[in-house]
Amino acid sequence: MNSNLLLFGLTCLLASCASKGKIEAPDAGTPGIIIAQEETREHYWGKVVFPAGHYKPEAKSQDGIYYAAPTPLNTGGVIRSGKEHGGLFINKAGSQGMWIGQPGYQLQQAPGTVMGSWGVETPILRAISVPIVIKKAQD
Repeated sequence: MNSNLLLFGLTCLLASCASKGKIEAPDAGTPGIIIAQEETREHYWGKVVFPAGHYKPEAKSQDGIYYAAPTPLNTGGVIRSGKEHGGLFINKAGSQGMWIGQPGYQLQQAPGTVMGSWGVETPILRAISVPIVIKKAQD
């Protein structure tokens, strides 16, 4: 009975890990994006302030690219005075979202982990209410 329960638990754990989206380093040569002026947008939790500047590609998923802001996002939260590492996510259809997390750091650590890049945690992602005007950087 206990061995069946252990086997069931391991099966659930492996299934949940396998179904999680894989985060990888962006392709070499992926250009960054430029946001010309500070922008405030609404999302599921409230508001986020995107600083102006050059956003570099930090990670990619099968759905799109995570562009890191040049300085922390202001999420208005209590933790870290509302300053979070994150940026703008753009999916393959062009839709945008706010993300926070540490995918770049996790990808650097991934080769030394048991699960490799499959163990990299997906950043928190929230759709924003109105798209931000961007232009491609000349990296």
